[in-house]
Amino acid sequence: MELNKLYEIAEKENIKIYNLNIEDANGIYLNYDKINAIALNYNNLSTYIEEKCTLAEELGHYYYQATYSLNASKSEVERQEYRAKKWQFKTLVPVQKLKELLKKGYKYTYEIAEKLEVSQELVKMAYEYYRENKMIDCY
Repeated sequence: MELNKLYEIAEKENIKIYNLNIEDANGIYLNYDKINAIALNYNNLSTYIEEKCTLAEELGHYYYQATYSLNASKSEVERQEYRAKKWQFKTLVPVQKLKELLKKGYKYTYEIAEKLEVSQELVKMAYEYYRENKMIDCY
């Protein structure tokens, strides 16, 4: 999925996108009183891939209702972050596309990441999830 498509999804869902200098994050999803917003730290997003992956993860918070309060426990934060990342990789590294690439002979993480224009870490996470859930054969 292209980056502009992610912005179109946000617009369709009436999610406002702001540029915000966030100290320790590339982006955050905010939901307050039925108002949805994503703040991206464009100063930290130096590549197309970083911006694409960050926006997809923040949209994952919206779609999977993966939110938490500022005083949430570490385990709650990790659980909600993982839920958001699931939407991210299911959208950017769909299982069928991954299967196609593997069948075509792409076998290295960096090759698949380049082809899909995502991070290698995202490809690894998607592959592990699909493998653990028996959605993909081990290659």
